[in-house]
Amino acid sequence: MYENSPDHHAILGGCEVEGLYFANGFSGHGVMHSPATGRALAEIILDGEASFLDVSSLHIDRFAKGELLHETAFI
Repeated sequence: MYENSPDHHAILGGCEVEGLYFANGFSGHGVMHSPATGRALAEIILDGEASFLDVSSLHIDRFAKGELLHETAFI
């Protein structure tokens, strides 16, 4: 069973519920992405944004805004 978001990309960051953060939707790739995900989420929680890597495109608000990510580099 694979977990997928509507655009098949991860959801990373906070939401409108204070103290609730997402790091999901990696569809089986979570183990490979976990070191960067952990660092990015820690920076988001502590500083309000990730500074070592721009993960803003993975915010959950992209679905409400209609800004789904489209993968162009796949076989």
